[in-house]
Amino acid sequence: MTLIAESGYEFWNPIIWLITFAVVMVIVYFFRKRGVEKYKKGEDQTKIFLCGEEVPGAEQRQVRGGNVYWGFFETLKEYYDGIVRLHTGIVNDYVVWFVAVMAISAIILLIVKLVG
Repeated sequence: MTLIAESGYEFWNPIIWLITFAVVMVIVYFFRKRGVEKYKKGEDQTKIFLCGEEVPGAEQRQVRGGNVYWGFFETLKEYYDGIVRLHTGIVNDYVVWFVAVMAISAIILLIVKLVG
């Protein structure tokens, strides 16, 4: 029994991947440890820098996307209206959709396999 699964395109050995992950995490830890420890919460260094100007309140500096995407949403309005009706928020409906899509995919794959 071997721990290596090969299909000709990839290489998978869980032990090597775990060791690689551990080594990368150690390297990341050492880089983080070397960082500057002068951070003071609530000081000027935590404030937004806006070229020396006074920073407006959160409601004034929020960029609204409604006008930017207006044409996009208006063009696809019929599509969105249909999709919104399908999204009921009931988990059972989503499971039915998932099973239906999986069944259709399986049927298509079966037909392709039989034909090809």
